[in-house]
Amino acid sequence: MPGPGPGVDYNSKEEEVYMAYSVLVERTLAVPRAKVFAALMDFGGINKLLPDAIESCTLEGNGIGSCRHIVLKGQPGKVVERLEAAYDGHLFSYSIVAECPLPLDNYHAVVQLEDAPNGGCYIAWGSNWVAKGAPEADVKAMLSGLYNAIIDALAK
Repeated sequence: MPGPGPGVDYNSKEEEVYMAYSVLVERTLAVPRAKVFAALMDFGGINKLLPDAIESCTLEGNGIGSCRHIVLKGQPGKVVERLEAAYDGHLFSYSIVAECPLPLDNYHAVVQLEDAPNGGCYIAWGSNWVAKGAPEADVKAMLSGLYNAIIDALAK
């Protein structure tokens, strides 16, 4: 089998970007897992959960691979997120796929859901990203606040 071709050095360290599990919010809600998953799968309806933060949200496509175009209140530009995975009412995953006004790059989030006692739902919302133009601690605080606000809305 031929090698990678001339000029390709897979041992080069120049392009490496390291991402940790930068934010993880874990909570238990008194809401059934199926209801939480259904709300997350309304991918174009994120503005229903965050009406004070989102000016508008339009959905392009349906299901896995669909993209939501989010305009944030008081922010220029938009955030374009693609639904990457949804599995068996337990897993939901999305990525930011275009340049956006948020102070981060290479954003990918995974939401895991499990049944909790008394018909509730355990939720773990985590993301990987690289801070851009802001201290990492500020980006962590912003995303933790965002995830908690969404989880609060899901709990209603």
